[in-house]
Amino acid sequence: MKAAPNSLGTLALIVTAALWGSNHVVARAAREAIPLPALVFWRWLPAVIILTVVALPALRQAWPAIRPRLGGLIIGGAVGVGLFSYLLLGGAYQSLAIEVGFINATTPVWVLLLGLRMGGGRLTAGMKWGLALAFAGTLLIITRGQPEALTALQFSLGNLWSLLAAISFAWFSIRVRDWTRTIAPLALTVVTAWSGLIVVMLPVYAAWIIGGGPWLVWQDADPDADLGFAFAVIGFMAIGPTMLGNLFYLYGVAVTGPARAAAFLYLSPLFSAALSIGWLGEQLAWYHIAGIAAIFSGLIILNYPNPRARSG
Repeated sequence: MKAAPNSLGTLALIVTAALWGSNHVVARAAREAIPLPALVFWRWLPAVIILTVVALPALRQAWPAIRPRLGGLIIGGAVGVGLFSYLLLGGAYQSLAIEVGFINATTPVWVLLLGLRMGGGRLTAGMKWGLALAFAGTLLIITRGQPEALTALQFSLGNLWSLLAAISFAWFSIRVRDWTRTIAPLALTVVTAWSGLIVVMLPVYAAWIIGGGPWLVWQDADPDADLGFAFAVIGFMAIGPTMLGNLFYLYGVAVTGPARAAAFLYLSPLFSAALSIGWLGEQLAWYHIAGIAAIFSGLIILNYPNPRARSG
């Protein structure tokens, strides 16, 4: 009887990795039709409304735990949902989607570093080697195989945005880990999503409209063709990566456990690379392969059990 739920949980996590890996690929494809403020806002609005309806019973039950923590949850949502969404999709607007996906794979590295910083822990020698490998791989991708780009400031701004997205989501993940001890994950997802939407996405989008920006598609584009394309993109991103991605991930965590569920997210940049190459026609360069190999090697070292901790 246990095999079926475990299999469904595994399938849900694989689908989550594919959906989340498609996020910046679709954004990259949409950048010439949809302004970034419009894509970020309209991607989240329908998704958070549907998630709220689904989560109403959980929200009522969790409200006594949410209320005293509401200030922190609003800040967390502003950074981990609002700011993260702009940085991730903005990175895809300015850099190759394949690079955004690989750089986003460094999130676990930042979770470890920020977790140690916030918890007062110390790095072991093995952790330092793992971090060095992961950072070397990230720099290789950011500079596109040309280290001199760091001193000449010629690297892609979009890759820097992607790195900041990984750091902001890592901070948010640490806070979520603490909050889920007292708040149900689905209720937490809805509260932080509304926070990101109201505190960050709505003001930026409103400023964009007031400043004369188009509400959905660029004014010099084909209005009929691009409007249909925009609705299709927003519909997919709202229902797919944003709503179903979150629901599938929560289900996968509940069935398989958080440790196993997190491991499946390493598939996300691989799905992203496959979509970037197959759909967008992007080229896989040597520094992409070397960079992601270094990042994954560093992550393996970082997750390798510490013999001292094991024996103690």
